[in-house]
Amino acid sequence: MTLARSLSAAIAGMTLMSAASADGGAETDPSVFDFEHVSCNGAPNEIRLVIEGFKDNVGLVTVDLYVNDNDGFLKRAGRVAQRRAAAKAPRTYLCVKAPEPGDYAIAVYHDENANRTFDKNAFGLPAEPWGISNNPKIRFAPPHVEEALFAVDEDDGAKVVISLN
Repeated sequence: MTLARSLSAAIAGMTLMSAASADGGAETDPSVFDFEHVSCNGAPNEIRLVIEGFKDNVGLVTVDLYVNDNDGFLKRAGRVAQRRAAAKAPRTYLCVKAPEPGDYAIAVYHDENANRTFDKNAFGLPAEPWGISNNPKIRFAPPHVEEALFAVDEDDGAKVVISLN
């Protein structure tokens, strides 16, 4: 099962879960985005991504990029880009290139066993840490894409912090 379908199904099956803002509601220190990674080259529409909450330096992080379309959000068909990188505790830094300027959303998961699958427990809930751009509060269903959207500018790209749940 794909990350998108697994994440969507797992979130829908949850009864109550919330995700706190990565920066506790305060402005993120801009210096957190001053990093180098092989995936970053300063290309137009580049999204500089900081993912927080890794407990171990094991496995991979998978990043899925979605356009502003609620029907395609968290679904394979709606994904416009995917990137995998080695997970590094406590934060992993990487870049993803958006196809063009516009509004996008990101879903990530920490593939702790590097099997390239978003693992779930016996109840269908996530067995691996995951997160969504803007760190929306998750209640009884997956968030709408509008809750996860951020703007990507051709020249400045975007800077996004995601906290793992």
